[in-house]
Amino acid sequence: MTGRPAKLRLAATVTAVAALVTAGCGGEGATTRRAPVPERSSTAVVGHPDADLWLSFERTTMAYDGTSAYPDAAGGPYVGDLVSANGGRVTRVGGADGSSAAVAFPRGCTSPRGCPRAMVEVTSADGLDPGSAPFEYGATVWLARDQTTTGSNIVQKGRFGTDGGQWKLQVDDTAGKPSCVVRSPEGELVVRSTSTVADSRWHHVVCRRDADGLSISVDGTVTRRAGRTGSVSNPWPVRVGSPGVGDDDDQYHGRVDDVFLRILEDG
Repeated sequence: MTGRPAKLRLAATVTAVAALVTAGCGGEGATTRRAPVPERSSTAVVGHPDADLWLSFERTTMAYDGTSAYPDAAGGPYVGDLVSANGGRVTRVGGADGSSAAVAFPRGCTSPRGCPRAMVEVTSADGLDPGSAPFEYGATVWLARDQTTTGSNIVQKGRFGTDGGQWKLQVDDTAGKPSCVVRSPEGELVVRSTSTVADSRWHHVVCRRDADGLSISVDGTVTRRAGRTGSVSNPWPVRVGSPGVGDDDDQYHGRVDDVFLRILEDG
């Protein structure tokens, strides 16, 4: 992998996990600590201009089929296109921390077939694969308690069983506690937060894979699992809001803002 700017080294230092304080509920080997309280709201997001991908949803362009598309706010070549089925829509709404825009996904549906489905998709590129480097990804999310399901995928690249592995952020229970997954051909790590995001408020959620393991941070509360994963690289797109638009795909029903991926330098 080619070298990256020094500012990414700084980002790695700023987001590194500090000393662990107390055992959490994320399973054996998971630990939780509370980060220092920032002066601003814990959901305040200043943006991710140094990220490899940042979908802020503040600006839209026109896709080839006439639908809206969301350009990379970090200035990269990427664009998030809308993909839908069964009349599903992605709606622009007010964003986190007073920003002008976020996106809301289709409401829940109890029918086993034909429910509205929608997602934002960024075409796969080498620059979106972390390989063996440390990396972090996440989003600012808003979810009501009645929008939870047993599977709600917020952002991911790759699917279960995908050759080359996958990374994803999801809310996979009705209690609204998010989890991070990083899987490679050499192994998988999963870590679940002890905090819920299903309370009709904005929450900043970050997953981070480094040499020591995988962590999830919800508004500064970090839960960490030790372990190692190998290289993650696959030809799948980055998908926001759902892993696909089929009947059995885990559609997310809440709002999302400031989706990002940042690949950090080794060392």
